[in-house]
Amino acid sequence: MKRRKPQRKPPRKPRAKAPVPAPATGSDADPLADAQIRPLLERYCGLAGVKQAARGPDHSELSLPPPERPFFRDRAALRVAFSLDALERDPDAEIAVLGSPFLSQLIEAIRARASRLSLGLIAPPGVARDPEDVELTIPVRDGTAKRGETRRAVHPVGRLVARVVLRAGAGVEEAVVESDVFDLSAGAKVGDDLAGAFRDLEAGRVDPAKPSVAGDAAPIPAREPADVLRLLLGHLQEKSAERVAARRAVAEKDLALELARLDRYFETILKEQTDPESLGTVTALAERRRAEEIRRSEVKAVVHPLQLIEASALIERVEWRLESTRGRRATFSAQCSLSGAADWIMACPQCGAPPATLVVCRHEGGHCSCEACSHRCSVCAEDFCAEHGIGQCRVDGQPACDEHVRVCPSCRLQHCTAHAGVCAEDGHAACTACLAPCGSCGRVICNRHAEQSHAEAPKGSRRLCAACLRYCEGGTSEPVGVDEVVQCATCSKSVCTVHRAECVVDGEAHCSRHLHRTDESRRLVCGRHRAGCALEPAAIFASDEVGACASCGKLVCADHAALCIEDGLRHCVTHLEPLHDATGSYACAAHRKQCHVDGHAFSLKGAKDCPVCGKGACTEHRVPCAYCGRHVCTADLSRESRRCATCTRLEAIAPPELPAEVVTAARSVTRRAPKPSRAWRIARDRSHLVVEVDLGLRRRAVFTVRHGESVPDSVVKHSLLGSKQRR
Repeated sequence: MKRRKPQRKPPRKPRAKAPVPAPATGSDADPLADAQIRPLLERYCGLAGVKQAARGPDHSELSLPPPERPFFRDRAALRVAFSLDALERDPDAEIAVLGSPFLSQLIEAIRARASRLSLGLIAPPGVARDPEDVELTIPVRDGTAKRGETRRAVHPVGRLVARVVLRAGAGVEEAVVESDVFDLSAGAKVGDDLAGAFRDLEAGRVDPAKPSVAGDAAPIPAREPADVLRLLLGHLQEKSAERVAARRAVAEKDLALELARLDRYFETILKEQTDPESLGTVTALAERRRAEEIRRSEVKAVVHPLQLIEASALIERVEWRLESTRGRRATFSAQCSLSGAADWIMACPQCGAPPATLVVCRHEGGHCSCEACSHRCSVCAEDFCAEHGIGQCRVDGQPACDEHVRVCPSCRLQHCTAHAGVCAEDGHAACTACLAPCGSCGRVICNRHAEQSHAEAPKGSRRLCAACLRYCEGGTSEPVGVDEVVQCATCSKSVCTVHRAECVVDGEAHCSRHLHRTDESRRLVCGRHRAGCALEPAAIFASDEVGACASCGKLVCADHAALCIEDGLRHCVTHLEPLHDATGSYACAAHRKQCHVDGHAFSLKGAKDCPVCGKGACTEHRVPCAYCGRHVCTADLSRESRRCATCTRLEAIAPPELPAEVVTAARSVTRRAPKPSRAWRIARDRSHLVVEVDLGLRRRAVFTVRHGESVPDSVVKHSLLGSKQRR
């Protein structure tokens, strides 16, 4: 059985897609979206691979690929409404209006994924322009121009789409704006014919030309990205000037109303205040609130570049060779687009504006610029463009070319070589505005190596170099000159003559750290001559304000010390007592006696020891004993008998037991040897032996003998007729 050969199936015809309904121009729907948002969304979908399905003339659904989902809160699909009717039909849809979250997400996605859009080559109409018709009518300053070659080139052209946010007060205005079409190499705005061809290519109404159409035309590179961005943003600023002015007018009107309200509010509060401090506080608060409101009402414009749309165009170029009188050469060209019947464009290579005069730059690059973009060097008198020099010297404000420009290391500003000097500190160059002589030594130094002394310095405010600079330790470490200071006698640091202070003890200058003011006399003393009182440790005294106590050797001040009336030496109050019998006088422990009856201190002459108890007693508290005749203290005297304590306790003793000194003293009293028949009584106290002897006929003799002596110290004889003291 023969097998049949498998026949190839005819390919299936692709199913025709339903045509996307175009937005109805005469629809009753009220569009809210800006006219630029929908084309921007469509271009983004085409570049990022986002599927866009139309659900109506003002309603679309987006299917996002995984790389694009993070920009739209990780959603795989979302629906977009372009009018209120579409939003009412689908409340879950995102509204595409200025300021909406969807537009912010779309802008972030565009800025991250589609910052440039290249359209290709704009097809020329095939009509050639005669380059012989153009002549250079622009004069060349200090130079001549000769016609050069004529050739075709491919120039990049494009425009910028940006988001502009205007903020003023509580109002925020947002818009998506587009610049005009510019020649990105020449920096000039293209003609209307080329701009129209660019828009047709961008809208897809025409296809880009093949690269072979350009033939051997050389491509001209675009300017630096920063230069292109500056050029296009400047144009956007001009286009938004009217919108900014309108926003500023509204902000000024709202500001006037708000300031008037604030004035009325604070005026009522100020009327209630009577305290000057409260008035100052409320006034300061009112001024701060006014300043905040004025700052908040300032118009601020923020431009976010979204997309640079660019294409290539065939340009007819006619070049001229320029040469200055100094032999500098440059090339200037006129351009004319082959896409349409545009006029020849002669633009400044720097700013893109039509030049009134051409100036050849001295730089070796061989280029020129207009008179507004060039300067004449004040040093070499040659012309240069804005890119190869500075417009103002930091010193005199005159221009200088890059060969004669220096950067001052002191102020970090540019200056010309005519105003350059040398700093004497380390020999580096600096501008003359930063150089000046030192006020002390006269050396020329720059601002970086100099310091200005304060106006309150001894010699006023002066410029000082590092060698002559000192910091005063007597004040707040302010800078002063070396000729304005002296050395601290303690630490050898510098102290100026204004803040100089001397120790009252040694008379030498010291810094503030080593000088202290005494608490009592308020005098300044250094650390070496600072002393303390042993009885007042926290107080500060000078060394000549304290002295050593003659009793204990500790240092004490005058408030806690005095002179002893007896020896004239200095003693602390711990070892001194005021004398009761000498007002205003003091005595130390060795030269005073204390009355044990009243506790007062007395001089050695004002108090004596009691013979009974041996304790000191003053004259007021010493009275004579009526029996032995001695002066004893009142504490040892009986008030009833007027006898001392020793006389009241006399005890009988046999004559053979009498001490030898008593027998000897008795012979002196009785003038004979004691009779054994006589009665004897005796008592001992602190200083004496008190002896009573019976003389007969009711007569008695009482005498006292000091210990260790045999001579009676006192003798009193008692009889019926009375008592009589013999000694």
